[in-house]
Amino acid sequence: MLHLLDRFLGLTEKVFFVGANGALIVILFINIANIGSRFLWERGLIWVFPWTTVLFVWMVFLGFYVIYRRNRDIKVDIVYRLLPLRAQNAVTILTNLVIMTLMGIILWQAQTLLPRQVGNMDYVGLQRYWLSVPFYASCSLILLDFLRDTFERLINGPPDEGAQVSANVPGGVQ
Repeated sequence: MLHLLDRFLGLTEKVFFVGANGALIVILFINIANIGSRFLWERGLIWVFPWTTVLFVWMVFLGFYVIYRRNRDIKVDIVYRLLPLRAQNAVTILTNLVIMTLMGIILWQAQTLLPRQVGNMDYVGLQRYWLSVPFYASCSLILLDFLRDTFERLINGPPDEGAQVSANVPGGVQ
């Protein structure tokens, strides 16, 4: 079951990666078009800035999960690495519980915040709550990933030393 969840999370990471990069490419092209329009016709495309804003927000929120999943976030683990493997596992489980609680609070607040984000965005035509949907999706996936990791650690114990060292290498297991 945990393996299937991990595969689903990996697939979702790839979809979010493509989505974040797609948003960046669209931002690039519509801004180039806007610059070209200003140069050729001395008139900008009025819809470019609002769409750039929306796409940038989506890109950041989709990338939020990808960065976490690929282990590219910033960590200060000097003291953690000095601990024995079992203590590292216990600290990781405790940290996972704290992060899952935080993600749960964020997702619980979504039911209150989303209905308040009403009104169409000018020149975009979407309701304002669409700006935060990728954020809540990323938070949900991070919660699932931490839940999977916690259950895996509780069931299988700490990963062996070789997996621990290779997991810290950029790009994952070598």
